[in-house]
Amino acid sequence: MDESISFLLDANIVIPLEPTSPEDIEAGTAAVVRLARLAAETGCLLLVHPAVDGEIRADPADQRRALRAMLLKKYPRLPDPPSVPAAWQSVFGRPQKGSNDWVDDQLLAALGADAVDYLVTEDRGLHRKARRLGLENRVADTADALLVLRGLFDVVPQPPPAVRPVPAHALKTDDPIFDGLRRDYPDFDAWLQKAKRQGRHAWVIDGEQGAHAAVCIVKRERSGEFGLRGKVLKLCTFKVSEEYSGHRFGELLLKAVFEHARVSSYRTSFVTVFEKHSALIDLLEEFGFEGLDETTAEGELVLVKSLWPRGDDWDTLDSLSFNRKFGPYAVKVRDVAAFVVPIRPGFHRQLFPEAEAQAALWPGARPFGNSIRKAYICNASIRTLSSGANLLFYRSEDARAVTVLGVAEDTVVTHSASEAARFVGKRTVYSLREIEKLCTSALLAILFRQSRVLGKPIPLQELIAHGVITASPQSIVTVPKEATEWLETRLEV
Repeated sequence: MDESISFLLDANIVIPLEPTSPEDIEAGTAAVVRLARLAAETGCLLLVHPAVDGEIRADPADQRRALRAMLLKKYPRLPDPPSVPAAWQSVFGRPQKGSNDWVDDQLLAALGADAVDYLVTEDRGLHRKARRLGLENRVADTADALLVLRGLFDVVPQPPPAVRPVPAHALKTDDPIFDGLRRDYPDFDAWLQKAKRQGRHAWVIDGEQGAHAAVCIVKRERSGEFGLRGKVLKLCTFKVSEEYSGHRFGELLLKAVFEHARVSSYRTSFVTVFEKHSALIDLLEEFGFEGLDETTAEGELVLVKSLWPRGDDWDTLDSLSFNRKFGPYAVKVRDVAAFVVPIRPGFHRQLFPEAEAQAALWPGARPFGNSIRKAYICNASIRTLSSGANLLFYRSEDARAVTVLGVAEDTVVTHSASEAARFVGKRTVYSLREIEKLCTSALLAILFRQSRVLGKPIPLQELIAHGVITASPQSIVTVPKEATEWLETRLEV
């Protein structure tokens, strides 16, 4: 393989990877160990930045500090680390050398200068900094880094079945997935027993040997709770097992919850969560949940998602923000740019598994199939595909119809397989070898959000009859503006 992928490890990744005693083994150690193993199997490089040395030296325990400093030497150092750009000082200021903020800036500088492909960190503040610099696609937590490796190098573990609805009483009370909830909530067992007796709706993703890989339990809440009116859905429990990090099971559960809320005509959904669960909070905020200015009696944050846009929302929000806040089902169509995107059946099956008439033998096997946020790569010559544009995925060869609707987030045009892999790595359906083959000519990579699988696909003849396209598309085609009014009706927006 001509190109590989490099990962720069933050101290909060290296420390769980190198426990110095049984007491130092952390909750995330198992996932970080899997990351190191997969990196070795795929020939990827794990690097540490010289700035991390200071964080190791700050350990107050002499023996542990000395041992960790020695263990750190087995990781290659990033040579000649780039300086922090002067322009960043207007964004982040000039932190004191050696401080945590200073170290963060050094790590981001290496990423921004393309000295490495990805930065791996569990520091949510560092993720937020990266977002301000437009580097968020290349900053990964452990779960996302595992996703990159499994996607780009086709390293697929034995997959569990996909999400399925169950009554709460079918959940296994003694499953390890509930252990963390018991630590957070002393009365959890009594609450779970009550939820079972009330027959609450739940969804479960099964792991190996019948264990729960992920669980969500919901409840219809009374109107007026936290000032929310109308039909309100509470996500009482939302949990993905640490063992299944990197499968996008959180997004897969949200798919089920959002569809349940839509079909059942809920107006609002909310969840309460302790602030320490920052990764879960980031996931929920990515899909339109917003914090209220109040907390529960236990000190939990209250995150709310509106499911029905008001009149002014259609006018004040751009199409991407609209889909992020109210979607994934909700989209703006009229007067929004739209494109027909042809996709071959093989990639269609992988990217949109729920669109298949016959379920796959191992549903849920591919993280990019589970997710709402996806990526698509092609050699299309089009360069004007804008953020927020609607993407009409046209399954060629067999179906010859538009089957899936998506909303574009971002695009990049490149001849570099490494640049493309960095851009789509956390979402891709393509292996690095496949990306390299596509890079013989200019490659267009698209990040997008899946809105829905169409209940009634739009066949080629109907698309032509209503002026969406003029013939079977061989590459990405721009939809004429006058055709979007018909699309708005056809898509039942």
